Amino acid sequence: MSFPQTIMGKWGWEQVVTTAKKHKLGTRMQIAETEYVYASAGEAVLAGQLMESAAVEANENDDLAVATTAAGSTTVSVTFGGAVTKDEYADGFLYVNAGGGAGAGFRYRIKGNAAGTSGVTVTLDHEDGLITALTNGTDVVGAAKNITSGVLQSNTTSVGACVGVTMNDIASGSYGWLQVRGQGVCLIQGTPGAGLGLMRSNGTAGAVELADGSLQDIGTLGRTAGVNGEYHEVYLNI
Repeated sequence: MSFPQTIMGKWGWEQVVTTAKKHKLGTRMQIAETEYVYASAGEAVLAGQLMESAAVEANENDDLAVATTAAGSTTVSVTFGGAVTKDEYADGFLYVNAGGGAGAGFRYRIKGNAAGTSGVTVTLDHEDGLITALTNGTDVVGAAKNITSGVLQSNTTSVGACVGVTMNDIASGSYGWLQVRGQGVCLIQGTPGAGLGLMRSNGTAGAVELADGSLQDIGTLGRTAGVNGEYHEVYLNI
């Protein structure tokens, strides 16, 4: 079964939350002039708050050994630095972060992975498979989960990039939609003026504040001044 990567939705679809995965992570949905991205929650999160990507698992993300694999193969045997669960990296990317061949710098969408630590079979979502061969002992790879896998409430000290604003409460491990563009609502820190630029807050988790160039910009405030600790109209561009 194939899944569309962009959905033309209807109002209300953006608030649907499920315990089972219904789309590929990162799937886009457009409703009128607004846009959303499909995500899983890494903790219980509340509606109207800014989310960030989960931190990488340091022993899994770079310099991973691979078995020698021919060009064109759609599976790669990878030795991770820790145990991974089945399809933990589905919808993420496998990339060649260093090596002596021509493959360094290439990245491939991951369709799924087996469970385990050593010799884990990673299946690529590429019809033509690897562009160049991989050589054990020469090439090493990294694995990156989809940026919307296990999202967290945006912390005052960032662990990842901002990825969107929740449209509903989402329990840990469940799936839902984050708004990334268009007219929306988000928790406010401080009292930013109407129409001024906003960034992720470094003082209130899940909030946005007046942009000063020090943190990731996420859009602009709406048509009236913000009120600290309240939810307010914003124009998102994440």
